[in-house]
Amino acid sequence: MLIETTMHVNKSILEMLERGSETTNRTRTYIIKCIMQRVMRDNRKLLKSYSVIKYQDRDLKENWCRIHIILNEYEYEYYLDMRKFYKMSVSFILAYAVMRYLDEVVNKILNKIINADNYCYNNYVFIEETVYGIICWKTYWGFPTHITEL
Repeated sequence: MLIETTMHVNKSILEMLERGSETTNRTRTYIIKCIMQRVMRDNRKLLKSYSVIKYQDRDLKENWCRIHIILNEYEYEYYLDMRKFYKMSVSFILAYAVMRYLDEVVNKILNKIINADNYCYNNYVFIEETVYGIICWKTYWGFPTHITEL
């Protein structure tokens, strides 16, 4: 199932994404997906509890644009989990990731460290489990080697 959604980004972020797309000859959506996967590795640094969702700094209305992106259901849930765990809007996470990791991701694509023909995400799993009558949700960002019956 594909989910069409939008992100609200500053034009400077959009320009950076466009340059990355042109440099790698890959779609902007592909670049976004790879950057969002990369920022997940910052989970210990970005993880926050018991706080409000943070949004991007304000700017003039003409400096903003809405970009459309099509995600599969796993990517969509993945981004929502990042929003929940990082306490940042998805658009803010994207802006953070572009500023910090665009060059790294572009270099990996150019050097074929990221296989541009393959799906960027792997081993994202969430499981519902009932323990003593309590519903528990387990979210795995990576393959849980101790679980064999997924």
